[in-house]
Amino acid sequence: MKDQTRKLIRYTLPSILSMVSIFLFGIVDGIFVGHGVGINAVGAINISFPFLMFFTATSMLTTIGALTITAIRIGRKDFEGANQVFSLAIFLNAVIGIVLCLFGTVFTGPLARMLGSTDTFYPLVKEYLFWYSVFIVPCCLNSAFLGFARNDGAPGLVSVLTIGSSVLNIIGDYILIFPLHMGLKGAALATGSAQTLSLICVLGHFLSKRGKLRFSAVHFDPHLVFTMLKRGIPECVAQFGTPVTMVLTNVMLARYLGDDALNAYSLLMYIATFSASIFVGASQGLQPLFGNSYGEENEADLRYYLKAGICISVGGGMIVNFFLLFSGPAVALLFNSNQAAIALFNQHMPKYLVSILLEAVTVTISAFLYSTTRSKPALAIHVLRAFVVDTIVILLIPSVLGPQNIWFAPLIIETIVMTSAIILLKYNTRNGLIGSDKE
Repeated sequence: MKDQTRKLIRYTLPSILSMVSIFLFGIVDGIFVGHGVGINAVGAINISFPFLMFFTATSMLTTIGALTITAIRIGRKDFEGANQVFSLAIFLNAVIGIVLCLFGTVFTGPLARMLGSTDTFYPLVKEYLFWYSVFIVPCCLNSAFLGFARNDGAPGLVSVLTIGSSVLNIIGDYILIFPLHMGLKGAALATGSAQTLSLICVLGHFLSKRGKLRFSAVHFDPHLVFTMLKRGIPECVAQFGTPVTMVLTNVMLARYLGDDALNAYSLLMYIATFSASIFVGASQGLQPLFGNSYGEENEADLRYYLKAGICISVGGGMIVNFFLLFSGPAVALLFNSNQAAIALFNQHMPKYLVSILLEAVTVTISAFLYSTTRSKPALAIHVLRAFVVDTIVILLIPSVLGPQNIWFAPLIIETIVMTSAIILLKYNTRNGLIGSDKE
């Protein structure tokens, strides 16, 4: 087996397994909530999700930029510089976590309304948001440390901790929702507690000094912070894409089609996006491979990892989609939903599955671009998706094609964005895969 293939398997397989576990246990989590609290609670989590994604996106602003720079510096054997970036990024993530924790716990009510809560969902959304916000700091730090552990040669550890925290989350869900009857508060406490335990465990990797990354004194270097933010902006904006789309879709569905459509959409987000676990995991595993190869100026490896990443993302997504086409409707019944919502889910799931395959190509291209310091084209891709294409499509469909056709929005959006991503990739690699920016 070639060294390229061994590295590809070593990094992408654990990441894919981690993401599959997160999405799979997310489905189980939704089933517990649906039966233990009610189907409106599943809708409430879906309405709350954009804020959770906003917190993730804000964390990504520093984390992904720092991971990109760290991977390149490790590829160049500049371990002192990599440690400088690592320590500064952890400090910034702690600050971000504290700010968002205060915001989520103090302004919970207005936030619930801003996310599109109707009177039916408002108390449930408010409850879930408050208790989730209590744990934002450990959740933020856990995500950052796991990313750095993967870059530090421990993708297997990251996979074990991710899967382990998902299992603990489900166990906590069952105990807190059923025997203890704590409702959505219990669901949020289970998630936060599992993330906190994962954080404690991953810290052991760095404290034991098993890899190359070490904690060092934090020096606030404005130029380094600017570079981190520049490198992280594309993925930060990418994380905003899903919340923006979900908020706009929730608002349109509530306005035109009612609560059954909102509940059907929440089921689609649980089931259909399970396919996304493949390309999300693959892109996370590819990030250090892209960065290290770029730092070594190894164009052959870059080309191999880019092609292999697209094949893994799309091929794996097709396999999962084939499974979901047959099992998805049966799984949706387990959420304790009503027949009207289930009927809408069954009718529109295929559109979402196809759109996710298109998104797989876009995400892999974006991971390659931001990992090789091509921040501007990566940013352009996600600005298109997060703020331009989805806004125009979702807001125009009800008036141009009719409210019933809002379900076609993801397919239209992802087709436009994927086409744009391919064009930008071709243009920005016309002179080769190694660019001129060597940060």
